[in-house]
Amino acid sequence: MSALRLDSALQRLTSTRPSVQERRRFRRLTLILGGRMMDSAGRESDCRTEDVSPGDARITSSAELQQDERVVLYLNEIGRVTGRVARKSGAQEYAVIFDMSEYKREKLAETLTWIITRDRLGLAPDTRVRVPAERAEIEIVVEGGGIIIGEVADFSLIGMSIKTRQHPPHIGAWVRFGAIDGRVARFIENGFAIDFESKPKP
Repeated sequence: MSALRLDSALQRLTSTRPSVQERRRFRRLTLILGGRMMDSAGRESDCRTEDVSPGDARITSSAELQQDERVVLYLNEIGRVTGRVARKSGAQEYAVIFDMSEYKREKLAETLTWIITRDRLGLAPDTRVRVPAERAEIEIVVEGGGIIIGEVADFSLIGMSIKTRQHPPHIGAWVRFGAIDGRVARFIENGFAIDFESKPKP
């Protein structure tokens, strides 16, 4: 299997930013997630995503929705998301634009990146335990300058271990890959471990 870059999914989610005249700000990726939807009258129905981005999604549901109707989505692995129906895009399909702060949008982008990366690397959905990853090359940017090239040894929602031939950053150093921040927690044989953390804003 060829090497994969963990940040590629996030780049595809957010790298293309269409002009304000275009209908969508973010590029959607095919991702099927089941869930429940509540319409503006409080009626609930099953739903699922056909594709999704940090800004919107294409939803399949048996509900009869109107344009601009407010809806609440409870999506597996994402949680509660509110939005409005932008248009009907097919039989029982609706384009829903999410209503959320920029901070929540960034967190959603991270979650979608994790889901896509996990599936591509064949990692288990149960992320309470670190799972060995297939060989995946990654570029890690070290605060203050420098890039570490390594391979993912294991990966979870709280951190990951990196194998590298380069000298590792010092413990406590802030590092970043894609849109995810973390700190070097400890050294391991031929590498180091990162704990994911939200970096304080200056």
